[in-house]
Amino acid sequence: MADTTSLAVWDLPMPVVTGERFAIKAGAKSGSGRVEVSDATGAVVASATLGETLWPGTEALHWVALDVPAPPKATVANYTVRCGSAETWFSIMAAAKPDCTLTVQITERDSKAPLDGVEIRLGPFHARTDKSGRAELRVCRGEYQIQLWRTAHISSPQPVKIDGDASIKLTMVHVPEEHPDARWVR
Repeated sequence: MADTTSLAVWDLPMPVVTGERFAIKAGAKSGSGRVEVSDATGAVVASATLGETLWPGTEALHWVALDVPAPPKATVANYTVRCGSAETWFSIMAAAKPDCTLTVQITERDSKAPLDGVEIRLGPFHARTDKSGRAELRVCRGEYQIQLWRTAHISSPQPVKIDGDASIKLTMVHVPEEHPDARWVR
């Protein structure tokens, strides 16, 4: 497929459940071709032919959904995706199957207003709050540091012990845009 000029992978779940299968999408700027996903050993673990339908909002991105096997135990796993001469890669975090639900409510400390769009990280588990400042995370039992991120707000990581379904209320502090902690730095 000499006409393939780009290859993209998206809709990666985080984390994936160990020993189960997870879905991804892959697309290439090409009218045809076979997409192959290989694990770290080089074994092809999923493959499919690009569809004729273009991804919405694009002019040339043909795509396909692929069903990929997760590793049998908790780990970070790397996969390679190929379509013709194009190649890219992605990594996933595999974790045990979540057995608890953590409901998180986040408000701004001073105004008490609910905060939407707050990214919540609890080990490998991620969620984002809705307009009411609420999010639900399916998580495994254990001890974690809960971390929050939202532009122009700060919050210190806090320890959380999960031993069953739980709800917590957290606050974030608004800081001016020019404050050095107003933006998340990786």
